[in-house]
Amino acid sequence: MKTINKKFIIEALSKKVGLSKRTLQRLVDQLLEEIKKDLELGNKVKITKFGIFVPYKTKKKKARNLRNQKELEILPFKKVAFYLSPQFKAKLRNET
Repeated sequence: MKTINKKFIIEALSKKVGLSKRTLQRLVDQLLEEIKKDLELGNKVKITKFGIFVPYKTKKKKARNLRNQKELEILPFKKVAFYLSPQFKAKLRNET
C-alpha cells in the first residue's frame, strides 16, 4: 500500500508539470486551505470526476465507560463524509 501525502503530490506534479516545488507547494497548500475553509463554513466541496466532500454534524448521544460503567454524554461535533463520483467509482471497478 502506498501512502500519498503533500510531499508526494508536490514531487509528482513537479515531474509532470515542470514547475518548481516551491511554487507547487504554495499551490497545493492554497488549494487545501480553500477546501478546508468551505468545509468549515458547512459548504459541500465537489471536485468533478473525483468526488464530493459533505460536512455534517453528529447528534448528541449517550455512551458508557466500560471500565467503570458510568454513563457519559458525547457532544455533537463536525465530521466530513466523502462520496466518490460515478465516473471515478466506475474507473475503480474497471467498468469503463
